[in-house]
Amino acid sequence: MPVRDLHAKPFDEGTKTKLVIYRSYVRAWLQVFLHASAYVGKPLQFYDFFCGPGKDPAGEPGSPIILLEELFRERLRIEERRHEVRLFFNDNEREKIDLLKQLCAERQFPWTPRFECLDFQAAFEKVRHEFAGGPTLAFVDQNGMKHMTKAVFETLVQSGTTDFLFFTASSFKLRFGDLLAPEIQIPENVSYLEAHRALADQYRQWAPTNVFISHFAIKKGSNIYGLVFGSHHWRGLQKFLEIAWKLDTTCGEADYELEPSAIQTEMDFDRGTVLYRKRKVEVFQEKLQQLISSGELSTDDAVFRYCLINGLLPRVAKDVYTHLRDTGVLKNPKLTFPRYSAEVTKAPRNLEL
Repeated sequence: MPVRDLHAKPFDEGTKTKLVIYRSYVRAWLQVFLHASAYVGKPLQFYDFFCGPGKDPAGEPGSPIILLEELFRERLRIEERRHEVRLFFNDNEREKIDLLKQLCAERQFPWTPRFECLDFQAAFEKVRHEFAGGPTLAFVDQNGMKHMTKAVFETLVQSGTTDFLFFTASSFKLRFGDLLAPEIQIPENVSYLEAHRALADQYRQWAPTNVFISHFAIKKGSNIYGLVFGSHHWRGLQKFLEIAWKLDTTCGEADYELEPSAIQTEMDFDRGTVLYRKRKVEVFQEKLQQLISSGELSTDDAVFRYCLINGLLPRVAKDVYTHLRDTGVLKNPKLTFPRYSAEVTKAPRNLEL
């Protein structure tokens, strides 16, 4: 795959979408750890392994400046809670690191990053043992997909307070097959538009049961790229999904149309009739209804987490609960009716059938 300098031109729309997600998650991540009493006084750690020069030729901020801007917004709370901020910015091009150093000095941020000019593997090996030192957010904005190997992934999921985002060129895997990232296996019948979902599924298979994986696909020209997200806590997954569903109100997983806005139909040529294909949310709600009716999901907390794990915000359960009540399946009275907010994790309610 040819290597392009992604910083030589103004950011395209796909890159801007990626950076919107990064900024939004940094903001949400900070809100979680700056309000959790268990982490008062703990260092906050950030690793950006492909940081670039800090901005594009049009002055749009890149990931390291976005991070510093979001930290600066929370400076008072960071200081009140006695957090040390540890920043690691790496790029394998010396010129880009020098430009970023200069930009950080000009902006006079109150934190001094650690700058390195190493290839990814060397940079990752240098800092991998630091991840357990406090709440950590790692960003791997690779150009391609070769760096997020199974070994690197397994290192990232070891620390219980490490969240990560990495970028990958998903459709290239469909094009080149085992010639590219042979560890990753994608089923043969996967469509081009679903390439990133299928690639993220491989990381879901590799992830231990206490790690939540999500994804968001980004279309650039004729290629499909995307972000893969990982967190050890359901709240991190919820925050990422809130960002994703705000960008894609239909499927919550792409900046392009995965499902037509009109009702989907397909022709059954054997019967000469038109079949109606259900949308993602409808299919999920039917499955959820079955799991509740069978007793497999027996609390509103179990439903809440099942929604998140399957890439949907728990509010989709509202209509399911209403339908089950109206059809006489769900017997909960008003005072103990199941909820779909994060309150369910504190005091779950049993689903009475």
